Amino acid sequence: MADRASDADIVSIPKVELHIHLNGSITEATALTLARRHGVDPAEGLKLVDGRYPGRYPNFEGFLDAYLAANQFVRTPDDLELVAAEFARGQAAQSIAYSEIIFTAMIFVRNGMEPASMWAALRRGLAVGGPDTRISIVVDAIRDLGAEEAAATVRLVEAADAPIVGLCLTGIEGTMPVETFLPFRADARRLGLGFTVHAGEMGPPESVEASLDVLGAERIGHGVAAIRDPALLERLIRDQVVLDVCPSSNVGIGEYPSLEAHPMTEFWRRGVRMTISSDDPPFFGTTLTDELRHLVRIAGLTRGDLITLQRRAIDASFADAATRAAVRARIDAWADA
Repeated sequence: MADRASDADIVSIPKVELHIHLNGSITEATALTLARRHGVDPAEGLKLVDGRYPGRYPNFEGFLDAYLAANQFVRTPDDLELVAAEFARGQAAQSIAYSEIIFTAMIFVRNGMEPASMWAALRRGLAVGGPDTRISIVVDAIRDLGAEEAAATVRLVEAADAPIVGLCLTGIEGTMPVETFLPFRADARRLGLGFTVHAGEMGPPESVEASLDVLGAERIGHGVAAIRDPALLERLIRDQVVLDVCPSSNVGIGEYPSLEAHPMTEFWRRGVRMTISSDDPPFFGTTLTDELRHLVRIAGLTRGDLITLQRRAIDASFADAATRAAVRARIDAWADA
């Protein structure tokens, strides 16, 4: 039996991350800087405990409070550029060759940021990672806010000068019928963009089924509720449906009591086509590197398994063929070294 992957393997392998929110990547240090920049006492405006995000929350709403408290201080293009640049540096430091950031553009537009300036700031910030840190954008609409929010998101995307590769439906499952977002799905097809849906995170297995059957999701964000439905699990395996799994996030909002109890191990062993991501990393005290460490420790992944996981992720990405080939070549070169 092959030995499990070493920490050096985990650190050095060129990685791919498909489920990470830029709005959820505001570190404590940046949140403090932005609060002070806008003349707000951080103790009043941020949800920090001893200068840190809690990491674990009583529920999703508790996490959302901390998330929105930090995002309220991203008010100008310069603020957004700072957040994006910090994100890009962090991805580069982890040898993350390709990322798809989920970006809730409407949060900033509703707060008065001019769209063209917003996209320009985002481009400048993301470029800080350098040419070996490729970052594409998946713009999301929050399902709780309904069809008009989704339509407004599409209008932003249509006018954007930015490396957008997909649309995403996020928010709390069950707040709107999935049929509400059929036009949003149609817009993704019309614009030639990928389409992914957060489902089976806090909602039931039926949420995953509806995302596939009604909306034609190309990837599922989270999808962990599938572990409770044997028939759905078999379907995911048979049809090679990609789940973008974020273990620490699921534990952090109380969906599972521990990483050991998380279904990632069962998914891996059963052959679910999953990728691993960090979701909102500073809010859950994690990184993609840490998430891979957890999976290796608990599920016993080997060096070859790590390679398979990263190849699978780039193949499941919404990147163009040239980008996929370039990133896969980096992974292959590392594997052959």
